[in-house]
Amino acid sequence: MDLSRNIVYLEIMIIASISTIAVIYSNQFEIFAQQLGDGHNMPTSSIGDRQIMFNFTTEPSELKAGSQLFLDFALMDNKTGENVPHTTYLTSILKDETRLFTGTLHSHDGQIKVQFVPSEIESYKINANYDLLSASYVSDFGSPIKVDGNVFLTPGDYTVIVEVTGVDFDNLFLPEPIKYEFQIKVNP
Repeated sequence: MDLSRNIVYLEIMIIASISTIAVIYSNQFEIFAQQLGDGHNMPTSSIGDRQIMFNFTTEPSELKAGSQLFLDFALMDNKTGENVPHTTYLTSILKDETRLFTGTLHSHDGQIKVQFVPSEIESYKINANYDLLSASYVSDFGSPIKVDGNVFLTPGDYTVIVEVTGVDFDNLFLPEPIKYEFQIKVNP
């Protein structure tokens, strides 16, 4: 009996894997990534026939070391003005080429708000639900994804790298991520 259950489970996993691969290749994504925009005004990129824009803001606008701050970003369809749904972002923050934070974050409505809370813990802790389907952290009902840690404890220039790895479905990943990279300044 256990052997037949294992065979059925294996068949389901194979069919699901083949279906996912077929969907990815049938969509024929044409992705042209734009890098290094002007400050927080990122240039447009293309996904298939859509022109998309990456919106990014910090809160407060004047960032202070050791203070709570928010990063708020979304991928927007230029034609409709709507956020691109089910977007998955690989987000990294570096200072002096040292990686301080890396997390895979997903938003069902396309917008991510990450709250960084200063803490003396050695690294960081992400406080959010983990979604197995998108293999990423998601917020609870529109609240921010909370990160406790030593990410923005010292003043200086930080590099934020956001790679869009998936759009439109929780488990549909782009063949080539769209990468955005920019600097933010944290004051003393």
